[in-house]
Amino acid sequence: MRTSFLLYYLGQVVLGAATGRLMPKAKFPLYGLYGVVSLVVCLGWRPAGVVLLQAAVTFALSRLRRPALIWGFTIIVMTTIFIEPGYSWHYNLVPSYAKYLIYMVTLTLSCLRGVSFAMEFCRETEPNPAGYSLLDLLAYNFYWPLLTSGPIICYNSFREQRSSQDNDQSGLQNLPMVLWGLVRLLVWFLCVEVFLHYFYIHAVCDRIGVLRKASVFTLYGLIYAHVQFFHVKYVVFYGLGSTLARLDGISTPPQPRCVATVYQFADMWRSFDPGLYKWLVRYIYWPLGGSRSGLPRQIAASIATFVFVYYWHGASQNLFVWAALQFFGVLLETLARRFMRLPAVKEMEMKYLSAESSRRLRTLLNTGPFVALMISNLVFLTSPQVGAHYATMLGRPLVALQTATVLFCMAQWTVEVRKQVPLT
Repeated sequence: MRTSFLLYYLGQVVLGAATGRLMPKAKFPLYGLYGVVSLVVCLGWRPAGVVLLQAAVTFALSRLRRPALIWGFTIIVMTTIFIEPGYSWHYNLVPSYAKYLIYMVTLTLSCLRGVSFAMEFCRETEPNPAGYSLLDLLAYNFYWPLLTSGPIICYNSFREQRSSQDNDQSGLQNLPMVLWGLVRLLVWFLCVEVFLHYFYIHAVCDRIGVLRKASVFTLYGLIYAHVQFFHVKYVVFYGLGSTLARLDGISTPPQPRCVATVYQFADMWRSFDPGLYKWLVRYIYWPLGGSRSGLPRQIAASIATFVFVYYWHGASQNLFVWAALQFFGVLLETLARRFMRLPAVKEMEMKYLSAESSRRLRTLLNTGPFVALMISNLVFLTSPQVGAHYATMLGRPLVALQTATVLFCMAQWTVEVRKQVPLT
């Protein structure tokens, strides 16, 4: 399955090289056709037909310029994915669990792309603007490097890069960078394989019986290994498509930032999956008011954003706990920033604290939320029971002091290193 899957990417590269020279204007429409055909061959005509139907209905609804209809249809599609009898119906469309996972990722990403395309069309003032035909949607939604894995790229960005006059030339200029990116990706892929086959990260971290027998320092190591493995897995997951897209002059959102350098909730959302973050901000957070319309509307927009995040990821129990912890973490950081920006507080901070002391105070106050960020990510990766065990173990008085000291030093190190090198 893995080897045959790579052939679809190779076919995309060959098609791009041929059409780029012979029919450059037809390159992206042919990409859309290639994506549809490849999905049919890979998953079968029924799951591919569902994804194609979802895109076609979204396109038809976008012509009405009614955002409520577009959002309503998207929520309905997502509901059929996670709730019976829709779950069983989708599952029975594919012959194996591996293909079911590919199908689910493809369909959920297609929902995001459909909303992006439709919302951008609704924002256009012209009745029939260029770049919003059905072929344009197919070229965007079924662009193979990003079709089955992501990352998500908003349609306005995809359209601008696609319509650039020197797209093909810039892609060829990126060839050395693409080759180097593939070499790096191979190294990270081998790291993932080693972790899976020799370290048993998922098997150990999911078993509460094993975790209860582990010492505190063993738990520290498991936490670090688990979140680092999650990061490397997404580097590989997003990396191949993002790297090959450069051959077409398409710049995707940056790769996930190393989680060891993230110590704030808001920073995690901005840097781990920048494509999803931009999508959420552009189509949910800002339209509902965001940070520009006062604190009450900002909180309401944040709630709506995290409700969608919870539902889109699968609407399970651990995802609810994770999304709730993430929301309250972001809210706490927002309130803290507003408090620190008060004129009286800023005046006292500048009067009594040096820049270094101010940084130490801020990271010290952020140590508690830092622990909550780790626990919430573990809940996302495992279960609420595992997260509760970690919280209980790390909440013991002496252990809590020890943990706070370690995390305080990590936060200080992160802030200092970011001054010297942009971490990705």
